[in-house]
Amino acid sequence: MIVRIGCVVVSIVVFAASVFAAEPEALRTGSGDAVAERSPAARALLSRADLQRLRKLDREEVFAVLGSFDDRGLPEAEFVARTLDLLDPQRIAGLAEARQSGDTARALDAVLRACRGDRSAPGKVQASAATIAAAEDVLGHRFSFYGELHQLPPDIDWDFNPGTAHWGHDLNRFSFLGPLVDAYLATGDERFSRKAVALILDWISKSDVGRCFAGSPYVWGSYLNNAIHCQAWCAQLSTLVACEQVTPLELLRVLKSLHDQLAYLEIVTNQHSGNWPTIGMQGMLQCLGTFPVFRDTDRLADYCATGLSRQIAQQVLTDGVQDELTPHYHRVVVNNLLNSLRFLRVLQRDLDPQTLQTLGKMLHYAQQTTVPDGSKQVAFNDSDPGTPGNYAQRLAELGLSEFITPPSKLGPEVFPYAGTAFLRQRQDQGDLYLAFDAGPYGRSHQHEDRLGFWLFAYGRNLLVDPGRHLYDGSPRSYYAYLRSTAAHSTIRIDGQDQHSAGRRDTWIAKQPLDLGWRVADGEVRARGIYDLGYGRDNAVTVVHRREIVFVHERCWVVFDQVEGEGERLIESRFQFAPGELHVDGVTAQTGFDDANLLLIAAPSAEFTEVRVEQGQEQPRRGWYSDSYNKIEPAPALSLSLRTSLPWRAATLLFPYRGAVRPKVDFAFDGRRATIHAPELGSVTVASELP
Repeated sequence: MIVRIGCVVVSIVVFAASVFAAEPEALRTGSGDAVAERSPAARALLSRADLQRLRKLDREEVFAVLGSFDDRGLPEAEFVARTLDLLDPQRIAGLAEARQSGDTARALDAVLRACRGDRSAPGKVQASAATIAAAEDVLGHRFSFYGELHQLPPDIDWDFNPGTAHWGHDLNRFSFLGPLVDAYLATGDERFSRKAVALILDWISKSDVGRCFAGSPYVWGSYLNNAIHCQAWCAQLSTLVACEQVTPLELLRVLKSLHDQLAYLEIVTNQHSGNWPTIGMQGMLQCLGTFPVFRDTDRLADYCATGLSRQIAQQVLTDGVQDELTPHYHRVVVNNLLNSLRFLRVLQRDLDPQTLQTLGKMLHYAQQTTVPDGSKQVAFNDSDPGTPGNYAQRLAELGLSEFITPPSKLGPEVFPYAGTAFLRQRQDQGDLYLAFDAGPYGRSHQHEDRLGFWLFAYGRNLLVDPGRHLYDGSPRSYYAYLRSTAAHSTIRIDGQDQHSAGRRDTWIAKQPLDLGWRVADGEVRARGIYDLGYGRDNAVTVVHRREIVFVHERCWVVFDQVEGEGERLIESRFQFAPGELHVDGVTAQTGFDDANLLLIAAPSAEFTEVRVEQGQEQPRRGWYSDSYNKIEPAPALSLSLRTSLPWRAATLLFPYRGAVRPKVDFAFDGRRATIHAPELGSVTVASELP
């Protein structure tokens, strides 16, 4: 039974007489050679290349691969004995002696004490009304992820999904443990703490490890779910163990499941690519560092340390940008490395010097893709603009504060492998900022958005990338639209989008790109090209060249040139942040009180149609997603004409403070653009496009 006084729990483990009678012999078996035979340590490391074969294994063979055992239907005494075989007696004071004497209660208590370590029960904490309400919802099996709430029955099917595609994944990632534990710490109400433990044990009892390689929609369908919920279990259980809200036997059942999932993650992360394996490995390290009791702790920690180094060497480009070329997932990998480093150090290890050096470069790029006031992160490809990273505190805790780039060194910069250029003021001197995406498609999470850009000035995001909304093909999802060229500030041809997807050989740059980068007195300049064809078969073989010039650290001129044969329909698009947009001919201006953008287009052949699309359906146009499952109307300016090629245009982007539009004139003669503005006088900017 369990006697609880506040956060102090006195555990008295009572077993039936028949269990005690069977335990001493069982408890002593499995030590020595038998344990080594069941451990995968001596066998060749398996990888994703073996998955097809692994899917055909029977149950006994699956558990042999995992270095574990099938606990289905086992008597409790045998389960305890065989699970203790999975642990390292050298890491658990008193375990060997307890096992030798056949004292099950003492053995379980030794494991509990080792998992608690030197953690003390936290005192009462404050929790918001929203947190308490979220915890109450979970008690009633009402689960909400990214604002999508669904009621589940008392008997949860962890592979059932009543909502959008990602909802079932989120259910299996156990983020709901956080509100439960916070509510318990705030109120002392054990309904919350016991529900947290019960939900973990429910998942374990229903999620058949023997079918892990066969897969299922959500339980074994994405190893990210396993890695993420293992982290959540360990983070929250470490608190509940310190508060003595977990019985020794409950903890042992969780450790058995964690052992099997760690062995599974070791296989499925091996030889994978992208951000996934870094999530898997850092999840493994957090488990190993939080509960360092497994017999394979050292081997798994070494695998993760080596695997992370290999992954970073493979997927981070020479300029320090992760090769999915999305600031969001670049940041995911940075966070994975920082979390991994924390737990590697707990396990008396570290990232190797080369990986640490690359981490520094990655952090610098993460800062460059965050707008000057820290409010948004540039949303090239699949990104959530409204969730930028903040690394200062974490780096300080790791003794790596020197990895933060000071504002005086955040200024104009080019990343030639990623193909991104930052035409901006130095951050300690002003906040005019434009991020230009002239790079390739990327390994994954791609959008058809070449030559698009993000513009921030005077404390406002003015021209934006639109985000991603949902990873879902349902009618309510805007994902297909947000990935399209039509959702970005670039050019469409003959009503067709770019189609980099059809040219896999170009997705990752093998050599640095020539972006024509130049920083000189009075200007910062970069250029890019899209020449892969438009339409689903890439058959519209028109070339779009774009050059952007930051003029006297005051405004930007965008030069566009479209080359090809015959007559084409050209549509030049500009995606604005949510808010008012006022249009007069080829001049547009935002309608904020504090800061605004004036856009003046000057094409070589006049646009015949100018329209603002905002919150439009069929086809979708003019939408912005600040974070996952959020979508709102945002004005998109469309300027189009049908003309013979070649065609050229210049567009002035002139930000200003306040609501009063400045007196600015702009002209373009096909090669040179001229700006007339009171604070600049008359300035001529020449295009260097061929």
